[in-house]
Amino acid sequence: MGKVILFKNNKGGVGKSLLTFWTAHGITSQMMKSENENFKILILTSDSQNNILQFSGIKHKFGKGLEEYIENGTGELIRLRENLMYIPLTSTKIKSSFEDKFLKLLETFKKQYDFIFIDGSPVLELDNVFVNAADSIIVPTYLDTVTNTGVINLINSIDTNKIVAIVPNRVGRGKKEKEYYTDLKNALSEYTTITSSIPQTAMIRDLTEKGKTIWETKVAKIHDIKKTFIEIVGAIINE
Repeated sequence: MGKVILFKNNKGGVGKSLLTFWTAHGITSQMMKSENENFKILILTSDSQNNILQFSGIKHKFGKGLEEYIENGTGELIRLRENLMYIPLTSTKIKSSFEDKFLKLLETFKKQYDFIFIDGSPVLELDNVFVNAADSIIVPTYLDTVTNTGVINLINSIDTNKIVAIVPNRVGRGKKEKEYYTDLKNALSEYTTITSSIPQTAMIRDLTEKGKTIWETKVAKIHDIKKTFIEIVGAIINE
């Protein structure tokens, strides 16, 4: 049975969609389930802008997405990369009353895929359902006072055993960011892994504009960023 991995932060704009996609592609392209078998991953999103499609470089018109799957068990299924599929969101009008249907749908997907990644959003009424259904949770975050406080509050509100990594993202090189990183580690490292930081860099922007992932470039300067994604992959695979 597949496992459900939720990427969650109650604050928007911290890079959940990109981290969801690049981490999933890291597993399907760099890891082997067995000697002759790759992992298969399905990504579900609660982002009605479907930024993951843009990040993947795929232009795809679609009509029926996650809400149609929840209601009727069928809808759009988009191939992002080999062994990596995606179900878009075409409406945020998914009611919490759909919880039972969504959970049944997840059970179906868990029989078909090794991992179901959820690009989570507190905007959607199913957010608490995502948290309860998740086997593991990844928390992307900025490094600043407000976001650090938000992450600590988030950790205190959910089962800490599910949180396998906190990922500082879009981090500057200043002294203040280093202090925020230390503060975060001091507050939370006993509960979960705090990965290396992903820097704010034009290299990531350039890759997203080209519709490529970090696993599809050989630029030497991006090696350290790959190492952080390998940390995230390891936290998921080894859980």
